[in-house]
Amino acid sequence: MKFIKITSRGEIDDRAFSLMGASPKRNDNTKIGMFGSGLKYSLAYLLNKQIPLKVFSGYREVAFETKEEDFRGSSVFRIYVNGEKTSLTTDMGMDWESWFVIREIYCNALDESEASVSMLDFESIADAPPVEDFTTFYIQVNDDFKEVIDNWDLYFSDKRKDLLYHDSKMNQLYVGGDSSLFYRMGIRCQYTPELKSLFHYDLSWIKINESRVIASDYDFRYDLTKYLKSINDESIIHRLVYNINDYFEKNLYWQCYGDFSDAWLKVIGTKCLIPYENAGFWEDEIKIYKNKCILLPSTLLQSLKLQFGDEITVVGDNSVSDNKGEIKLISDMGKREQFLLDESLDFLKSIPYEVKYPVKVALFTNPAILGQAKDETIYLSQKLFEMGKKEIISAIIEENEHNKTGYSDETRVFQTHLIYLLITSFEERSGKYL
Repeated sequence: MKFIKITSRGEIDDRAFSLMGASPKRNDNTKIGMFGSGLKYSLAYLLNKQIPLKVFSGYREVAFETKEEDFRGSSVFRIYVNGEKTSLTTDMGMDWESWFVIREIYCNALDESEASVSMLDFESIADAPPVEDFTTFYIQVNDDFKEVIDNWDLYFSDKRKDLLYHDSKMNQLYVGGDSSLFYRMGIRCQYTPELKSLFHYDLSWIKINESRVIASDYDFRYDLTKYLKSINDESIIHRLVYNINDYFEKNLYWQCYGDFSDAWLKVIGTKCLIPYENAGFWEDEIKIYKNKCILLPSTLLQSLKLQFGDEITVVGDNSVSDNKGEIKLISDMGKREQFLLDESLDFLKSIPYEVKYPVKVALFTNPAILGQAKDETIYLSQKLFEMGKKEIISAIIEENEHNKTGYSDETRVFQTHLIYLLITSFEERSGKYL
């Protein structure tokens, strides 16, 4: 028969199996355990499933047994440790998975010293020997435990050979792939088989709950974004920048607080950045630039531009100050468009209404946008020229007033401004002033 053997230096305190919530490691950031419940649940699971188990504290064997009791008409099995009654029953951890048992016992070993895990063959568990000055666990292997051993990297990071990056705070990045996998201090705390991730992460700062999984997905993604922004390793940033659109990292909270390291700027260099979501809109530019452009999620692109400003180039920079890649100038208008624009401007001049800013025609990625006021320029959607001079004139006036006042769309102050503008025109026409 095969057995899992887990050892660590030192002799275990028997109370570790019975004193719920007791943990000397809770305030030690270098330790994995903190809740003081994992070993108790593991014991309950193994006894409930009747999986053969043997534990030695040095040469002394720790004995476990269960005794049936009646609890308000129901049968429960109370756990005894070295003949001492505990408050634990075998019904604890009913929703546990088998790998949780390996996790808890191995984590405890890692928190001590000289931890090791191995597979051994014995005729029976009675043949399992103690080890001097070590705590030793033997657990008979069933199919579930064998799956954990055979796929160790899915559960623990300590044997992985594909390390890409590490820092002084025990954070490590491994090669990712078709799944997302997160460890906290070497122990899996989240696994999503069908969510592609550029990296597999082992991060000491992840906050977990008593089920040993990530406590808050929102907080975790927020903190992970800040962490990736801060990494100063160009090889890691290069992997992110050139591959992010196909992976989990694309949807992180790139607009969150936190500065990018200088490595981001070095990797981007002189390349032109194009918003991934609007790539079709910039198809011609992509063909022209080819290997001189990088497609990035718009939230990441905007956050980079906000920090680095003119040090990076974003498609549409020459026309839009917020650099979202939302606008594409029409450099050569057709005769009909030019005629309609000239007619509209002539009409406004004859009113008279002063158009103080240059007017340019553009395509917008958002078809609902008919005009924009940016950089003391009026941008009109090409779509307006299919709607007639009245719509063109209306858009020119609105964007002209936006430029003059700096007021935003759909605000009370801008509405009031337009009403006053209309009243003033009535005053001029009537010769009566209010």
